[in-house]
Amino acid sequence: MNLTTLVVESFRVEGSELDLRGDDAWTMCLDQRRFGPRRLVVAFADAEGHHIGLSHAPRTDPPWYAMACCLDNFGPGPAAAIVYHDEPVAWGPPPPEQLCAFELARDVAASYGVHLVDWFACDDRMYRSMRVAADPEGEWWDLPG
Repeated sequence: MNLTTLVVESFRVEGSELDLRGDDAWTMCLDQRRFGPRRLVVAFADAEGHHIGLSHAPRTDPPWYAMACCLDNFGPGPAAAIVYHDEPVAWGPPPPEQLCAFELARDVAASYGVHLVDWFACDDRMYRSMRVAADPEGEWWDLPG
């Protein structure tokens, strides 16, 4: 059995003015690389979309494993999460396996009691919303009521 230590860093914020229901969530795509290359960043929010903290970890294979480690490390409290994953992004629609991986990641997040709103694939030139790719006409902030 091959065991690897995955270092996850998390922090909580109080009084953040970031509203992850709108533009702030998209703007964070541009800041994802501040945590270093080949990383996965998870932004957490309460049910109203107020930013309450972040976790970040190295990319893993499969990528949802790093997300699960971030969810576990952050602990209870968030209602919603948005993932920013440093990975190559090509022009055009994502491959079907990426959309399947997004649905699997949503299931993993739900097992922690957190709704995964979106998974952004980000590189140094482009980013892509898996949520919008999966359902372009749907409500983006789709946290169940």
